[in-house]
Amino acid sequence: MPRPKGSKSPYCWTVKEFRSDVPPGKRALAAELQNLCRLLALEPNGSAPTQKQAADRLHTCDTSLSRFLRAEYLPDITIVRLLHAAATNDAGGVEKVGITLADLEELHSTATAEQQCGGCVSLRSEAAALRQQASDSADELNNIRAELGTVMEEAAALRKEAAALKREVRTLKAEVQTLKAREGLALKATARRAIRAGQQSRLAARADAALLPVPPRRGDRQQSSPEKRAALTVARQAEALQNGGRQDGALALLRHSVEVLSPAETAALVCVLREGQLDELAGTLIHIYGRDNPDPHVMRAAAHLHQHGASDDAAALLRAALPSWQGAS
Repeated sequence: MPRPKGSKSPYCWTVKEFRSDVPPGKRALAAELQNLCRLLALEPNGSAPTQKQAADRLHTCDTSLSRFLRAEYLPDITIVRLLHAAATNDAGGVEKVGITLADLEELHSTATAEQQCGGCVSLRSEAAALRQQASDSADELNNIRAELGTVMEEAAALRKEAAALKREVRTLKAEVQTLKAREGLALKATARRAIRAGQQSRLAARADAALLPVPPRRGDRQQSSPEKRAALTVARQAEALQNGGRQDGALALLRHSVEVLSPAETAALVCVLREGQLDELAGTLIHIYGRDNPDPHVMRAAAHLHQHGASDDAAALLRAALPSWQGAS
C-alpha cells in the first residue's frame, strides 16, 4: 500500500547525523545501533515502530535513544544487548543482523575507552592548569610574606621610635612644668622684694617725717618715693619679660604683684607703666586689680590714681570692679 502524501518514511527516526567532533569508536557504535533499530519488527497494524515504541522495548526514553543514535551519549551495555537481542529476534537470526553481539560489545568497549581517554585528557589539562595556578599562588604568597616581613620590621622600628618620642615628650613636659614652677617662684620673689623695698622706704620716710614734721601738700600729684621705687622694680621686671617675648611671664608677674601691692603702690605701678608706654600691661593690671581686690582697696587705689592725675585709669579701675559690686548687690 502506498504511503499517504506528506507522511514520514518508516524508520526515519533512525537516520541521525553525527557532529564532526564525535570520536570514531563512538561513531561506529552509533551507526550499528541505527542499523539494529531498522530491523525492529513492524507493529501489528503493519506500520514501522516509532522512536518512542522502540525506546519502550529497550526500557529507556525516546530522548535518550535519540542521543544514543546521534552518538551524543554512550548507552549502557545493557541497552546495547537488549537492542541486539530484539533486532536478532525480529530479523530472524544473527546472520541477518550483520554483527555479532561480541563485535557489538567490542565497539561499546572501544567507545567507552575513547570517552574515558577524552576525560583523562581534559582532566590532565585541568590538572596542569591547576598546578600552574598553584605555583603562581605560591610565588605570590612568598612575595606577600616578604612584603609582610618588611612591613612588620618597619612597624617595629616605628613603635620603638614612637616610644622614644613619648619618653622625650614626657621629659620635656616635666622640664616645662619645673621651669614654670621656678619662674612662678621667681616672679613671686620679685614681687615680694619690690614690696619689701617699698615698705622699708615707707618706714624710712615716716621716720624722717617724725623728725621733720612737714605735712605733704594737699593735692600733690607726684608719687611718694617709696611707692615709686616698688613700682619701678615691678615695672622693669615686667618690661624685661615682655621685651624678651615672655608676655605670659609679664602677666604672671602682674597677677602675683596684685596679691601683695598696696592700693598706693598699685596706683604708682599703673603710672610707671604708662610712663614707660607699657599701656597693655597697665590696662591688664587695672583689670586684674579691680576684679580681684575688695572694694575698699579698689576705692583707695582709684583715689591715688586720681591724685596722680590719672583720672581715666581711676575710672577704668572702678569699671573693672563694677561687675563684682553688682553681683554682691
